[in-house]
Formats: sequence, C-alpha cells, structure tokens
Amino acid sequence: MTEVTYLWHDGFSVHKSGCTLVFDYWRAGGNAGAFHIKGPLYVFISHFHKDHYDPAVVEWASRREGVRYIVSRDVWLRMRHIMSPTSIYNGPRVHPGQVICLTPGQSFADEHIRVSAFPSTDVGNSYVVQIGGDTIFHAGDLNAWIWKDESTEQEIEKSLSDFNGCLDKIQEAGFSKFDYAFFPVDSRIGSDYFMGARIFVRRFKVSRFFPMHFALGDEAERNIRRADAIRFDNYRNPDFGEYFALTDPGQSVRFD
Repeated sequence: MTEVTYLWHDGFSVHKSGCTLVFDYWRAGGNAGAFHIKGPLYVFISHFHKDHYDPAVVEWASRREGVRYIVSRDVWLRMRHIMSPTSIYNGPRVHPGQVICLTPGQSFADEHIRVSAFPSTDVGNSYVVQIGGDTIFHAGDLNAWIWKDESTEQEIEKSLSDFNGCLDKIQEAGFSKFDYAFFPVDSRIGSDYFMGARIFVRRFKVSRFFPMHFALGDEAERNIRRADAIRFDNYRNPDFGEYFALTDPGQSVRFD
C-alpha cells in the first residue's frame, strides 16, 4: 500500500514499504497538513527557498530516532551550524551523520531507498527516489519558468532549452517512467503556465501525477492558482497516466 498526503505548496508525504518520505515541508503559518510517520523517516529538501525548506524539520530529529535528511548543497550550508558541536547555536541539533548532502549526479542508498539527485532550473535539486519497486519523482523547483507574457522570445527559448537539458540528464541516467511524480503547475507565470508539466508527461511515462507549487500569495490568489493547477486538460498526456487534485492540506489518496 502507498499513501500520498498533500501537506502544503510543494510538500507531500509518502508512506511506502514501511517508510515515510516527506518532501519540501513548509508550515506556511500553520497551514501544513498533518501526516503520520510510519517506520524510518526520510526528509527531502530540494533547496533553501523558504517555501521549500522549513527549519521546523530539524526538530523532528530530537523526537524520533533515525531521521535522515537528504538535502541540496545550498541547504547543507545553511544547516552547518545545527550540526556543529562547537557552534553557539542553542536550538535543536542534528547529528552530521543524519544529513546526506547530494549534488546533481550524486546518489545515496541504504536498505530502504535509493535516491538520485538531478539538476533544477532554479536552485538545488530535483529527486528520483526508488522504493519498494516504485520510482518517485519530486521536481523541487524544476520547471519551464518561461514567464511568457513578460519575456522575450530569446528568454523563452533559453528557459525551455534549460528545462529540456535537465530532463535530458534524467533520461540519460536511465529513467523513463515514474510511478508517482510531483511537479510544479504554477499559473503565476502567466500564459502557458502549464507548459513544463505538458512537456514532462510526454517525455516520461507518469502513472500518477500530482501538481504542486500553487500556494503562494493571499487566499484569493491561492484559490485561483489551485483551480488553474488542476485544469488537467491543459497538460495531461491523453494516452497515459492518472492525475490527482490534492489541494487541501491533509488530503490523501491510497493505492494498493
């Protein structure tokens, strides 16, 4: 059984094979949905932006044994003071052995999971996680950020080229199919905001697609972004995959 829970913005938890995976947790003023930890806990942080890295995740290490943090290098640099026994920091600490720093092209594996880090068109990493026979993709801020209404043709072309270059790296590593994919669909960028998702689900076979990155702005703006993100007909692959509208914190879906 696999259970996927939407937390907030880019945050999801995944229960699979007796483990809990948490991606890009962000409380956003207390809005993050509740999730239950079962078995080993792996906390993935794609990059240091505040809507992807919430320092609250550090507290989890003091409440549960064996928490592992898989982070990008920019996040690792910001966590150094909480890992150093000689720092003047007085808050919750994490043992350095609990933090795995990955840069694009690097991987980590233990008895439960295998993680591969890939580039982003923004800061930090995107991640491929293999667990229990399934392959999960979390994009972080990897997207075709084209801002079409305010960009030149050259800027749009470069953004698409950079995005496809990142996808090339994933395919070159041998990944062509994802059982679960979490990917930005953010209408703040204007016309063709869904282009990155549209390209992604045609370059890869995605069995279950979850849009994300639609919780920025005030409540009225968030309502618009959520509605835009789940307009699946704008970007779905009509020949393959299911698309899931998890938009309320704590909302879950289970798969046998």
